[in-house]
Amino acid sequence: MELKQLNYFRAVAKAGSFSRASDTLMVVQPALSRQIARLEDEVGAKLFYRNGRGVMLTEAGQRFLAVVERLLDDLALVRTELRAEQDVPRGTVRLGMPPSVSAMIGAPLLMRLRRTFPDIKLHIIDGLSGHICDWMISGTIDIGIVHDSRQSNGLTLEPLLSEALYVIGRPSPALGLEAPDGPFGTITLAELARLPLVLQGQSHGLRRLIDRVVAEADLDLDIDMEIDAVATIVRLLQSEPLYGVLPIGCAMDQLEEGHLQAWRITHPTLTNVMLLATAANAPFTPAMREVRDAIQREVALLRDSGMILAGHAGPPRAAVACAV
Repeated sequence: MELKQLNYFRAVAKAGSFSRASDTLMVVQPALSRQIARLEDEVGAKLFYRNGRGVMLTEAGQRFLAVVERLLDDLALVRTELRAEQDVPRGTVRLGMPPSVSAMIGAPLLMRLRRTFPDIKLHIIDGLSGHICDWMISGTIDIGIVHDSRQSNGLTLEPLLSEALYVIGRPSPALGLEAPDGPFGTITLAELARLPLVLQGQSHGLRRLIDRVVAEADLDLDIDMEIDAVATIVRLLQSEPLYGVLPIGCAMDQLEEGHLQAWRITHPTLTNVMLLATAANAPFTPAMREVRDAIQREVALLRDSGMILAGHAGPPRAAVACAV
């Protein structure tokens, strides 16, 4: 039984004539008659009987018409609602982000969507890049923000933001690390290798970036501690003769208060890149599209205001994101 046959049946019933229904449907009458005959065979009953003026519904036809009209009306309603959803995005979108990125754009993103698309419900989940990739593949979340070292064949990735990395700590003339003359100083990768470091564990995207660049330079790092929590690292840097490698925004308050100093890493410059990820084989809904666009707008606003620094000198307030 085909939807076309049901529409033909209703048209003939309303017109009371195959010829008039043929004109309305713009279908030649023999083809219309064949479709009705096939429909009668499928339902196992005669739906029409002919009289001198056209056709009339049989008792079975009247019962069948009542069901068909409800079905076709329901389908038309659903079609209208689905088309409307394309114009007004709605539904829940689950977004996974590193905690630091969430702290940077989470609240303004939620407020932007609430104002412009009140029918979109955004659910933000904090997690590390590795977890976020796993959640994307399993369908637990719809959109993710991940570090660029987390590549996956199952994900579609596009650049979102980039920011320079710095050595954060306290000056130590004994280690050849003088206090910066300006907002921050510079340090080469070879000089970094001589410092006692506290870094995130190897499951962190930032740590994988550091390890890759150091291996390419054929250097070894003096890693004194491995700590996954960025906030704990920053507290240690204030009290111990240790140094961290972070985006400058991870210790912004301590830098502005003078408790810590920052040296931009050069030769080579280290840049942390974050990507916007979606599952390659999953449906990309209108609501997801609007969330993605809103994320990109929030990042663009931060970049335009100087809150994200990527590879050039600037004041300490230049960057606020730190990838984990």
